[in-house]
Amino acid sequence: MKTKRISHIDLLESIAIFFVVIYHSTIYSFDILQGNTIINYCLYFGRTILSTCVPIFFFANGYLLFNKEFILCKHIKKTIRLIVLVFIWGILLMSTYLLIDNKAIDIETIVLSFLNLDTLWGMNFLWFIGALICIYILFPALKALFDKSKKSFFFFTVVCAILTFGFVLGNQILLLISSVTHSGYLSLEYPALKMFNPFRGSYGYSFVYFCVGGIVCAYEERILSVSRTKRNVIAFFGIIISSICLFFVGLFYTKYINGKLWDVVWNGYDTIFTFINVLFMYILCLNYKRENKFITAISCNTLGIYFVHGLIIRITIPWIKTQYILCNLPVNLIYSFLITCVCLLICILLKKIPVLKRII
Repeated sequence: MKTKRISHIDLLESIAIFFVVIYHSTIYSFDILQGNTIINYCLYFGRTILSTCVPIFFFANGYLLFNKEFILCKHIKKTIRLIVLVFIWGILLMSTYLLIDNKAIDIETIVLSFLNLDTLWGMNFLWFIGALICIYILFPALKALFDKSKKSFFFFTVVCAILTFGFVLGNQILLLISSVTHSGYLSLEYPALKMFNPFRGSYGYSFVYFCVGGIVCAYEERILSVSRTKRNVIAFFGIIISSICLFFVGLFYTKYINGKLWDVVWNGYDTIFTFINVLFMYILCLNYKRENKFITAISCNTLGIYFVHGLIIRITIPWIKTQYILCNLPVNLIYSFLITCVCLLICILLKKIPVLKRII
């Protein structure tokens, strides 16, 4: 049976994949260390909203999975399929990258680069699929808890948030105190403290986004009971304030701690500010109640676009970067939109081929 689409989630996922493409296809300079100008600061600030890209997918998955019928056999097959897809696309993309760079296709290089998620070859983008698979492995237990004991589920979500977002926020506050007081380095990164954290060394924050997605869906009617104007105002200004906070965190690390540019996107995933922005973006998307074929098509093919976009970027971006006049934000937005459209077209075409449609 055809699954009924949820328009605001379709929009949210479409925004997320577009943000992913923008992030990975950046052609403009936003380095506030090398170009200490107002424009660079504004561009750096603008990137704070991009930190919601991958977290939105965790959130949307939780929203969709927790509040529908759970069939264990079907879920196991879905999880295994996702694992298989990671290996297929990892090896396929590595082989293609070697061909593009006129390098010999060496099986050892392909396998080792894939297994190590080598950033040189762009394999690190697969971390998201890995985190999602970890969630899927534990999902049957989480789903049972969600259905049988909401209080216990809330407890798990809150504790998970404290041990991830709270841990990161605590370290940032202690680091700020150390910097201001010129005292010794203060941190929560002590073995005696970390040993109590079951999410140490993992993408534990992904579970928070996922679980909160399920909670939000369950209580969506209450959210909708708040007047539309009030919701929109709170969400809009909430995003502005959270983005400003993340911007200043980035400035602090860039100027006073690292001595190099702090990536507000990658490093922002596990901050409370990105978490707040994801929630407020969801609230703003609640205004969208109609179906649009283009947005629905993108939402239905986000996984395929995620797999393919890196290859299209790798083919096209070297030439783009040689054209200085094109290296600006407006062109980057157009370029990212075109990449998204090309990837969507590739996904649609692959789905028409009997053998290949199962890998997208």
